[in-house]
Amino acid sequence: MTARRRLGGALLLLAVAYLLGEAWAVAGWRGLPYSWTDDAISTLGVPEVMWTSEGSRESTRYAAMNATFVASGVRVLLATVVLAPFVPRWRWLVLPLALAHGIGTVVVGFVPTGLTSERANGHGLGAALAIGGGTLLLLALTATLAARHRGLAIWTGACAAVSVLGCALVLVGVGGFGLAERLAVDAVIIWQIGAGAALLLSRPR
Repeated sequence: MTARRRLGGALLLLAVAYLLGEAWAVAGWRGLPYSWTDDAISTLGVPEVMWTSEGSRESTRYAAMNATFVASGVRVLLATVVLAPFVPRWRWLVLPLALAHGIGTVVVGFVPTGLTSERANGHGLGAALAIGGGTLLLLALTATLAARHRGLAIWTGACAAVSVLGCALVLVGVGGFGLAERLAVDAVIIWQIGAGAALLLSRPR
């Protein structure tokens, strides 16, 4: 079980690759400046040139961003399978939420948002599964970890609160969309990095 725990921890820790992939995609942006606080993450994966009244915008590294989405989703699915035996309680709730989060992230990468309603709808469904599933997953994990892993539960709860705040800001339209979306998304990513490090550094229990 020690090897399984370490593999699961490594898979979670690799969430840092998502942040690197996103930063790489932003660095390849052309045209009107990309705003981390106003622009949606998904625009980094749009394969077409985007035109507005103010000029053009283009993500020249859209393939890298979409590959980042897919790889992150597959990684979450693998981590779910590997770490399933370690879920202390509410496995019936935690595992479906983890699967929804992973599958949604894969869909986001395979169906980039863009100029057609079909793509926009498919991408929106994937984003709802990824973001909603991830936020609910952190809430469920907070409850399951509270009794036996107090420190990890506190960390998970803090990340869950940030993710919930981001989702709420997106829904009410307060503040920049990009910032609100990143609060919701990145809280889950940061949690994975922290939880992965904790699994790798802690002693078997």
